[in-house]
Amino acid sequence: MAARSGPAPVPRPAPGRGLPLLAAMLLALLLGAVQAFAQQPAVDPSSPRARLDSIRFELTQIEATLAAPTASEAELQRQRMRLQPSLDQLRQLIEEQTPRVEQAKIRLDQLGPKPDASAPPESAEVLRERETRLKAFADADETMKIARAAFLQAEQLQTAIGDRRRALFAQALFAAGPSVLSPDMWGNALSTVPEDLRASGYIFGGWLSGVSDAMSGARGGLVILAFIGAVLLYYLRRRYLPRFKARFSTTQDRDSLHCLYVALAHVVAGAAPPALASWLIYAALNTAGLLPPRIQPVVAAVVAGLAVVAFVQALLDALFAPSQPQRRLVSVMDSTASTVVWLGTSLALVLSASKVLEAWLTAIAAGLAVSIILRSILVVVFAVTLVVGLYRLRDNEEIEEEACLGPYVAVEGASLGPIRIFGWIVGLALSLAVLSGYVVFASFLTEQVIWIVMVACSVLLTYQLVDQGIPHAMTGKGRLALTLKAGLGIRAHTLEKIAVITAGVLKLMLVVIAFLLVMAPWGLESTDFFTSLRAAFFGFQVGGVTISLSSIIFSGLLFAAGLTATRSMQGWLEVKFLPTTQLDTGLRNSITTAAGYVGYLAAVALAVSALGLSFERLTLVASALSVGIGFGLQSVVSNFVSGLILLWERPIRVGDQVVVGDAEGIVKKINVRSTEIATFDRSSVIVPNSNLVSGVVRNRVRNDRTGRILISLSVPRSLDAGDVRTMLGEVANAHGDVMQKPPPAILFKKIGTSTMDFDLVCVVADVDIVGRVTSDLNFALHKRLTEMEPAAGTPELLVKGLEGVEQSLGSIAAAVTREGAAVPARAAAEAKPAPARARRRPAPPVEEEESEAAPAPPPPAPPEPAKDDSKE
Repeated sequence: MAARSGPAPVPRPAPGRGLPLLAAMLLALLLGAVQAFAQQPAVDPSSPRARLDSIRFELTQIEATLAAPTASEAELQRQRMRLQPSLDQLRQLIEEQTPRVEQAKIRLDQLGPKPDASAPPESAEVLRERETRLKAFADADETMKIARAAFLQAEQLQTAIGDRRRALFAQALFAAGPSVLSPDMWGNALSTVPEDLRASGYIFGGWLSGVSDAMSGARGGLVILAFIGAVLLYYLRRRYLPRFKARFSTTQDRDSLHCLYVALAHVVAGAAPPALASWLIYAALNTAGLLPPRIQPVVAAVVAGLAVVAFVQALLDALFAPSQPQRRLVSVMDSTASTVVWLGTSLALVLSASKVLEAWLTAIAAGLAVSIILRSILVVVFAVTLVVGLYRLRDNEEIEEEACLGPYVAVEGASLGPIRIFGWIVGLALSLAVLSGYVVFASFLTEQVIWIVMVACSVLLTYQLVDQGIPHAMTGKGRLALTLKAGLGIRAHTLEKIAVITAGVLKLMLVVIAFLLVMAPWGLESTDFFTSLRAAFFGFQVGGVTISLSSIIFSGLLFAAGLTATRSMQGWLEVKFLPTTQLDTGLRNSITTAAGYVGYLAAVALAVSALGLSFERLTLVASALSVGIGFGLQSVVSNFVSGLILLWERPIRVGDQVVVGDAEGIVKKINVRSTEIATFDRSSVIVPNSNLVSGVVRNRVRNDRTGRILISLSVPRSLDAGDVRTMLGEVANAHGDVMQKPPPAILFKKIGTSTMDFDLVCVVADVDIVGRVTSDLNFALHKRLTEMEPAAGTPELLVKGLEGVEQSLGSIAAAVTREGAAVPARAAAEAKPAPARARRRPAPPVEEEESEAAPAPPPPAPPEPAKDDSKE
């Protein structure tokens, strides 16, 4: 029988035996999985790793959504809002994980490096501890690295969303369409006009009929009340706003805070009633259910347009005040102010009409050609209005310039040249955009003109309010200033500083807000700006170093706190503690200065650690700057090291009397760079420390504080030298501050022709009292010398060679005596009767007066012998 070739047949299990085997295998697998799951530790959903996995899953979904090329603006905005919480969580997770990684690394480094193969092996306990700490560090470091990678992914997604949104915005804004000059577009518009008119009549006619039908019911009553309220608001504005203007028309100080308050009140009184009236009508119609979905955007555009026109008019009127130049906040002429208010109001009115027309075209689903033509017409009207206003501004400025040319006319006005240039550029851009077919861009540009005007005027008014209101409120006599002074005890000059800083911060915030408001319609949102600001504040990586504004501010605050604590410690040592010790003044100053150095170094170390800089990087920086320090700051370093030497060796101490060059005085303070010496004429000499270390310095009190007194005295030779010596010794010993060991010394220095010179040498305990003791001794010596000197006689003056003059004077005196004796005899003879011819007539009165007024006649000539004697 022939054998079969090929493999042997595989035996098959008998029917019914395979199912138990399969069940046993499945049961074994299930038990193994359960055991493995039981041995695996449970994952805490609040752990860093679980939170990180959840965030990564969220980022993966966002990235998959952004991969679609047809994502719309709304979808991008939703993804952006979805991404922001993940960024915040990742940032918080990194902040929490960073200290954990550092702590795990420090704990691992405490065990030291792993021993080599040739070294003795570690014990089992150390090995287990090393493995545990190594695993903890590896887990923390791994979580940290994954978190940083996820944060980078989230930032890239945020950047991609911003780029996509800006690209969509630019694509929609600069989309080119058919030109308004195209004949085909006009033909299409004319063909669709009848249909658009029928649609308008159907939609708006039906709406108006529905409103009229509803007037008979409760809804109509609500609408009628809203109309009555709106009319009343317009009536109050028309009636009381002129009175409000007239009430403050007498204000003379146009730059005062009062004018700013009036301007703000004028904005509110001029803009609030129209806006509130329009909102009342809109709210009444909406509440009554009389605003269909197609009509609602049109009514909303009307309400918003009226509010914008009223706000622009009130804002420009408050700033420029055409009829009240005394409260004008912008210094321009009356005609220019009127033109600016007219131009702004007209442009706002044209823009409002354009927005209402766009809403109407959207409601009736008008044709593309009709929409483009109507939008182009309104843009042209806007440009023409702008050009007309610019021409009027030019004429006004020319009139002002001509008025300024007069010899006696002085006109003050703000230059509107930049505004005119900006207006001409906008007008030219609008014209070119309409003719080129960029109607969307032209319409957007008209909106931005009004928006920039509103933002600029609002910022100008708010800026002036902040600039004048904050200092007035905090430094004047208002309630806030008095509360801060009385309640918190803040001084007036401190309040002035706080007011200046507060006003500066608010003005900076105002400028930032204005920039964001102006750039917001162009695609720059506040979230983008604040995201960049947050990245700068919380840190960004540059070359492995995290640079953040928050860490810089925090390190600055730590440094300031360290300096404050150091100066407080120095003050406590100098005023409280060291005076209680027996240390001298110089050693106290050294201790205080050394404590200051230690405190400064500690403050620098704290600030550096807060910045996240390691000392290794600082060493590299210091080595790189060593050359520059060696050449540029050589003298500063030399003086600093010399100051340390002075504090350590103490050859000169605070309070010592030293002589440095031509200056002599008391050492008042040893600083880091120089030493201050107070001279005896109350001036300060600043000497570099290097001069004190390397130069020649004379220290009068180097070894002790005793002072030497030297008094030089010159006395007449008539005095006894022994008495003078005794007197000097008694005066010196009588003073309580003169030391007896060593005793006072008296030196007989010199004997002159009429005087004798003595020196009194005394020693006092402290050099500070040398001047006072010297003065006391001088007073005492002067008193004793006055007692010792003999009393001086009356001085006589002896003049020789005047014998002849004396004889002449004697002769004159004798002659005068004889004349005086002859006068009574002559008077008696004249009293007797005499013949008439012999009588002598008396002299006339006039002659008597003349004789009285005239000088006395010369005396009669002396006798001849006397005359001869006087000649001899």
